[in-house]
Amino acid sequence: MKFLYFLVLLFFFTSAQSLFAQAAVGYYPFNSILNISSNPKNRIWVDARFQTNSIFSSLNTEVVPMVTFVRKPQHLFYAGVGANMGIVGKIVDSRSRLIQGYLLSVGTRVYPLEKVPQLGIAFEITPYSRQDFKSGNFRTWLGVSWQLRKTKEKGE
Repeated sequence: MKFLYFLVLLFFFTSAQSLFAQAAVGYYPFNSILNISSNPKNRIWVDARFQTNSIFSSLNTEVVPMVTFVRKPQHLFYAGVGANMGIVGKIVDSRSRLIQGYLLSVGTRVYPLEKVPQLGIAFEITPYSRQDFKSGNFRTWLGVSWQLRKTKEKGE
């Protein structure tokens, strides 16, 4: 439970800087995962991932605070540690666990088109362990991302 409080506080403090800044939306089609993140081009950011092919009672959400350690105009590399949470399952069945497991995420986003700098290709290696650390799996994700930007006014 302390870990959940830590994640909420970390999410609050890291996302406060980006409330009025950019965000990114991504989709990993092979894993049916939708992700929404604060600006990945910042040094510290938060990534939230949602399953899109699951029944509601087993819908898991992952919250992962990230640190970008290489930032270039055409690519970035990042890593983070987070939790897999069964929020809807906990609402439906109070006996189920909120924290389903933990994960480490290491990835890159590449922005290959100069004419469309918002479009990115994302690749992540994400080892996952159940909450009791008795089992887990090694996941890899490949998807696309779109960097949302504030619209520039004329004269800027």
